Amino acid sequence: MRNKYLLFALFLNLVITTQAAPFRFVVAADGTGDYTSIQTALNACPDNERSIVFVKNGIYDEQVALGTKTTASKKLISLIGESYGGVIITHNQYRASSGSPTYEDICTVKLYANDFYAENITIRNLATAGMAEALYTAGDRQTFKNCQVLGYQDAYRAKKSARSYFKNSLLQGAVDFIYAGGTVFFDDCTINCIKGGGYIVAPEDCVKSVAATATTTGKALNLEFIFRNCNITANSDVADNSFTLGRPWNINSGAYYLNCKLGSHIKAAGWTTMGGNETTASFGEYNSLDINGNPVSTTGRISWSFQLAKSDVDNFLNPAYVYAQLSTTPYDPVSLCVSPSKPSISVSNRTISWSPVNDAVGYIIYKDNAYVGSTTATTYTDASATSGNYSVRSINVMGVLSDAGTAPSALSNIPMTDIKVTFNKQLITLNREVEKMQLFTVTGNMIAQNSNESSFDLNNLISGVYLLKINDKGLNFTKKLTFSAY
Repeated sequence: MRNKYLLFALFLNLVITTQAAPFRFVVAADGTGDYTSIQTALNACPDNERSIVFVKNGIYDEQVALGTKTTASKKLISLIGESYGGVIITHNQYRASSGSPTYEDICTVKLYANDFYAENITIRNLATAGMAEALYTAGDRQTFKNCQVLGYQDAYRAKKSARSYFKNSLLQGAVDFIYAGGTVFFDDCTINCIKGGGYIVAPEDCVKSVAATATTTGKALNLEFIFRNCNITANSDVADNSFTLGRPWNINSGAYYLNCKLGSHIKAAGWTTMGGNETTASFGEYNSLDINGNPVSTTGRISWSFQLAKSDVDNFLNPAYVYAQLSTTPYDPVSLCVSPSKPSISVSNRTISWSPVNDAVGYIIYKDNAYVGSTTATTYTDASATSGNYSVRSINVMGVLSDAGTAPSALSNIPMTDIKVTFNKQLITLNREVEKMQLFTVTGNMIAQNSNESSFDLNNLISGVYLLKINDKGLNFTKKLTFSAY
């Protein structure tokens, strides 16, 4: 008997495992998830194992922290939002507010943890009165894809010696809104300037550098903020020639713009001084373009900045080389951010199906671009069964999402077996009242509709073929009618 119970327990565990969702928790501000607070969900995650936390669209007015300044978190978190721009973690506080708070006190999201990953997450601090951090990356190997960091002054702070990476993300602010001492690559990002400021980066003194004697340019390369293939944009109310690419907050600081498109708001000087630190700063560009892709004239650049040689860009200013200088622990965020394959899906009645995707640990189902569920299986039945355009994204073990595989057709013709349709001369009659009836031509033009009725008057309708569409209690029914006016 004991063996039977053991076998049953093993079978039950297998069933639960195979039917599990890919997420540790789902957070939903509207109460439809496991938690309504992101911080509460993170607190519930275990140490030393990867937890994918999915966050449904909504505004989360809270401060979020992993670990503290004195005690780093051991949690391995992937924070995945439902859609780009749809998940907003927000706070409104600046450092000069009452109580003399520090940047750690007022920061919206601060991460004292290694190997953090975020996708489709917006982090913002609404304060505009002074220094107001939105994001602080205080752990190593922190990666952000399709994210937004929004603030005014000091929006993003990076800790010295910590490696971070941003892919296809938006960072926005007015004054030194990317600053401090971290080593960070920004690949294919938008760096947007807003009215009221004048400086993009303010790097601190670096941890590692390349000696001037090793470079073709003949300049030391201080490995801190590196923007590659980015668009440097501004809001429409930002004046031309009102921003610089950066200024040196401390000695031996470094920032580089590689193959970036610069808006007309960038001053001809490119950079500006700060406390005399420019004497040891390393600020450079390679192949800067205007917003239309034409080469930018750099003849007016400030004297202590420089144009990089291609060999230095290729040899030294790439993620593999730069990140390896800071630690022997491997960090390859470029590969990490590669999306899994998108599912190829089909729809039959209420069920969506797709073939397994290599390296996927689960799948997310959307209807009309909104989350409806997730699964580790390769089919999903939508219990609501309403019409809509369905798509599925695969998700890998790190939480990276695929592009959406879309259904070739919507669930738009689910039969209503209890609906009976008759028509006689100038009248369509149903056997019961329905929420909505619509009459279309075969080319898709709606010519009549009514609500909460059981009949349709066909007066003045010419002979031809029509489509009657009925919606009732979330279900849809379509019937082709051949009508004769005689």
